[in-house]
Amino acid sequence: MKQAIEIIVVSDVVCPWCWIGKRNLESALASWQDSGAQATIHWQAFQLNPQLPADGMARSDYLLWKFGRSDPSSIYQRVSAAAAQAGLHPDFSAIKQQPNTSRAHALIAVAKDDPRLQDNLVEALFQAYFSDHQDIGKPEVLADIGRQTGLTDDLVTLSQSSEYIEQARDESLAWSERGIGGVPFFIINKRYGLSGAQPASELLLAFEQAQAEQSKRENHA
Repeated sequence: MKQAIEIIVVSDVVCPWCWIGKRNLESALASWQDSGAQATIHWQAFQLNPQLPADGMARSDYLLWKFGRSDPSSIYQRVSAAAAQAGLHPDFSAIKQQPNTSRAHALIAVAKDDPRLQDNLVEALFQAYFSDHQDIGKPEVLADIGRQTGLTDDLVTLSQSSEYIEQARDESLAWSERGIGGVPFFIINKRYGLSGAQPASELLLAFEQAQAEQSKRENHA
């Protein structure tokens, strides 16, 4: 039986490439598990815009500040095409608020001991932001997402404590200090790193290399 691998995904929930990367990862994992192998996924916080106010800012103002223009159709042509290939259809023009994502990352972090629940939370946040155009910086919105996804009331409350929110900010800063400047970023078995929304074939290759190296180390232990 093949050894299980560990995959860390450094991501931000307002990053469309991260949502695409998640779909590619899911495709790679389906093939990986069909071959009899297993994997554990851990999602880690990264803030593309940590300097945003705690309550975020109007999307139109954000686009002007970030890109120098407010028409999302010209900004997101390439990512929209890539998203469609992955079966995703984010509506960038309908997003009204650009959130600070520290609270959203804290919600994800509170489920760190349950990888399946954590993955479901990440997906729910992507859906809420890109498809339902909710302000995922608001505590009440995050509370609804958390409960609907399976978090208990106690965990929802804990996730929005100052301790968890600060930990999310610190985690994002720590990844930046390690040299990660863009997401998604995949780390396999704490040894192999892949940057960007890699196709499933590239992820599978990295899985195989990581597993082969892991088996070699264990055989020589």
